[in-house]
Parts: sequence; structure tokens; C-alpha cells
Amino acid sequence: MTVQGNLIAGEWVASSAAMDNINPSDTREIIGQFALGTIADVKNAVAAARAAAPAWARTTTQARSDILLKVSSELTDRRDELGELLSREEG
Repeated sequence: MTVQGNLIAGEWVASSAAMDNINPSDTREIIGQFALGTIADVKNAVAAARAAAPAWARTTTQARSDILLKVSSELTDRRDELGELLSREEG
């Protein structure tokens, strides 16, 4: 099973340690494995967010609205897939 890394500064970052995500309704099922972030990962993620904040603050309300509409459309288009994944993850 592939370990899902952490998204930091637009890049997927691997880790030497991972945690299983287990279906609480069927504890025999491992849904996925996810990288455990380190303190350095957290610091890098915070630094990346701080660096990105000024550009995001300069983004127009129309551009932000367009982004949210695109996300909304993607969620709607994938509602069945995402609903199944969430029910397995949350029980």
C-alpha cells in the first residue's frame, strides 16, 4: 500500500513513519496509510503558508469565488466516490 505524504508548499513530502487509517466499522480494513509529519514538516508547512499569504491576500474576490466554484463543482461531480470514502473512514 502506498503511503500518502503530506502536502507542503505544493509538494508531496514523504516520511519515514506512517499511520494506518482503519475503518472503524470494520477494523480489519485498512483504508490507507498516511505519513506522520515531523516537527520540521510542521515548521516548513507554516513557513510555506506564511509565504503564500500575501499573494492570497492580493487575490480578488472574483478569483476566490471562481476557485470556490471549481472546488464545489469537483465535490459535486465526485459525491458518490467521496461519500463512500468518508463513510469508510468515519464509520
